Amino acid sequence: MNRRLLCALSVLLLLSTPVHAQSPCSDCFYAAEEEARKCLDNAISAGDRNSCLDNRRVRLKSCSDNQCQAVREETAITETQSTPARPGVAPYTPTEGEWLALVTRAGLRREATPDRPYSLDIVLADPQTLQIMIRHASTMDKEQLRRAIEGARETIRNTAKSYGWDKWVKIRETVEMYSAKK
Repeated sequence: MNRRLLCALSVLLLLSTPVHAQSPCSDCFYAAEEEARKCLDNAISAGDRNSCLDNRRVRLKSCSDNQCQAVREETAITETQSTPARPGVAPYTPTEGEWLALVTRAGLRREATPDRPYSLDIVLADPQTLQIMIRHASTMDKEQLRRAIEGARETIRNTAKSYGWDKWVKIRETVEMYSAKK
């Protein structure tokens, strides 16, 4: 038991990267690690080692809870204020309709293949309506086309229901035929 504890602690100490004194937080963490290392070097029994590890845990917790909280808040405010909103960098939260369109499109979109001569895509037609867009070959079996549309509708309904959005979402489809390549 003592060997396992010592081995685990040694691996932990060897793999942990040293923290350089860059802020009050890093100073606190560094001091806690140094104190734990010295304590473990002087520990004689397993109880001593456990006591060293407990003290280290308590000290690290106090570093993260007390001293560093103000520094983290100040850093977050400074970063928020100094970062100009640039296209592609500014945070964006999609609407429920946009999210539903994105999720279902990722799962349902497909290109036409020889064994399934139709393409299927999902787009947001308006804030509450998803549109299933199907382009199919003139040779495609109508029953296969009907199953593809109904499968897409069912997937959209189930996904909307999983988010609790099934009460407002509307679904419509656009079906377009193209001539088969010869």
